Amino acid sequence: MATAETWRVKTKWLFLGSTLSGPLAVFLVVFLLLSLFVPNFMTMRSITGIINAATLTGTLTIGVAMLMISGEFDLSVGSLLAIGGYVFGTLAMQGQPVIGLLLGILVPAILGAMNGLILVWTGIPSFIVTLGTKYFYRGMLWVISGGAMLQTIEKIPIYDLFNARFALLNNLFKNANFRTSLIWLVLLVVIFQFILARTAFGNHVFASGGNPGAALGQGVNVKRVKVTNFVISGALAGFTGILMFSQFTTVRVASGDGMELSAIASAVVGGVLITGGAGSIW
Repeated sequence: MATAETWRVKTKWLFLGSTLSGPLAVFLVVFLLLSLFVPNFMTMRSITGIINAATLTGTLTIGVAMLMISGEFDLSVGSLLAIGGYVFGTLAMQGQPVIGLLLGILVPAILGAMNGLILVWTGIPSFIVTLGTKYFYRGMLWVISGGAMLQTIEKIPIYDLFNARFALLNNLFKNANFRTSLIWLVLLVVIFQFILARTAFGNHVFASGGNPGAALGQGVNVKRVKVTNFVISGALAGFTGILMFSQFTTVRVASGDGMELSAIASAVVGGVLITGGAGSIW
């Protein structure tokens, strides 16, 4: 059994030695101030609305965090989000929602792989590579879509898979409005936290971001790890676009613009080192 001294050490590390201590303290102070001075902030309707809005950024952040831990950035995820939402929405409206779902994830994943390949082939920093592809991918979507907004008022059953009311949880809390997108976020967090913390690939991600030279000396294919994380980041950006279209039933060329910065900030606030090599999905 853990002794009192052990618990004191663990508590001290959590609040003084962990990268989470600062963000956690700020969160608690802000939450307290809002609950005291903002009317209706502490209502279930307000809290569940905040949670629902956070699921989009949260899903996007998982892939960005994996990439940052391996020592790279992806500024194109906002553009990939718009592409994923546009591909899914277009095919769903044409009566092919399953194909739209698959391609809405696959196309951004392929574009993410292109980011990674440009990085490893040229040696140009990922910040510069993805800053360029961010505008290239969005320009490509502009050409394909003609700049028109994709919107539908038709209710397609597959939308409920990603954005229906979560009745099981809503029935437990009066006036709650949890959505099924929350289930997808929690599921993805569990999966990728397991991959990061319990698999050889996860160890390679930490090694590639912490000390790529030493990782290479230990037989880790650093380039493959980085490209794989670009694929993961692209795929999750596409899936976030699918969640967004299911929620708002609309997507524009500018959809997701700026969300890449929110995702990077979320990862850093959540304890991911901006220099790579440390962090967790949880």
